Amino acid sequence: MWILLLILAIIFAAMLLLCSTIFLPLLLGRWIKSPVTKESREYFFSEEGEHKVKTHIIGDGENKESFILYAPVNLEGALPVIIWGNGTAALPKNYDELHRHLASWGFIVMNTYNSETGTGKPLKEALSYLLEENAKPDSIFYMHVDKQRIGCGGHSQGSTGVINLHTNFKEGNYIKSIVSIALPALRWCDPEDVYVPERINVPFLVLTGTLDFIISPFRSCLAAINRLETGVEGWFLEARYCSHTEIQEEGGKYKGILTAWFRYRLMDDNMAGEIFEEQGEIYKNAGWRRVYRRGVGDNIT
Repeated sequence: MWILLLILAIIFAAMLLLCSTIFLPLLLGRWIKSPVTKESREYFFSEEGEHKVKTHIIGDGENKESFILYAPVNLEGALPVIIWGNGTAALPKNYDELHRHLASWGFIVMNTYNSETGTGKPLKEALSYLLEENAKPDSIFYMHVDKQRIGCGGHSQGSTGVINLHTNFKEGNYIKSIVSIALPALRWCDPEDVYVPERINVPFLVLTGTLDFIISPFRSCLAAINRLETGVEGWFLEARYCSHTEIQEEGGKYKGILTAWFRYRLMDDNMAGEIFEEQGEIYKNAGWRRVYRRGVGDNIT
């Protein structure tokens, strides 16, 4: 009898530990992790932009969806582009609110109906398609793609895909900035998805959360940043109480900083850029546990 009671006590203690270390922070995380004041720039960029947004779904001619684009309703001039990489088993619907948000800030956001993006090949195909449309007089995107202002961002497997798009394909030369969200440690990558940070030559941002300690632990993220070649700008931000899927749906804690990063890198938005200055707001926001940058005067807080 006492053995059964001991087993039950161990099970209860394990469940209590699991709840206190994982489930309770997840439940309370929205309050704990986001002490962002309404006066902050991060909050400003987490609000909707000024553009109304329209989606464009592209098929392959066989009633199969291939790509989806989110863009301002009024396409005026050449617009900056964000190519997105889905996580494993995820599709555009998992990031729909986030993509609409980014497009409201003046970007063309392009995603694929592909959840195996780690090699970067599906993202290369998406970028190639958009560049072709930019050159077609009968396309609604004719001359509306700014080929000098193209970035890419991805989640989990897609966060390796955006690196591989940039480093493994000639189309990657168009990429001016990369954001990897919940970047898997290399031990989780299939051989064809393995990423090589040394080949990156554009500003690189890695976002992860304190609750993503299995797939995307902060040490492996820091290792990726520290493998960049000298002079390549790299940033690592670790958000408090954020799990592996934080970026999905509306973007969670990452929405404001992701928007600010691309506004800064692809639109020369000075207000967004001030967040990332040496004594900028990012170092003062208690919602971020670790802030590390390399290549612009190494600094860790």
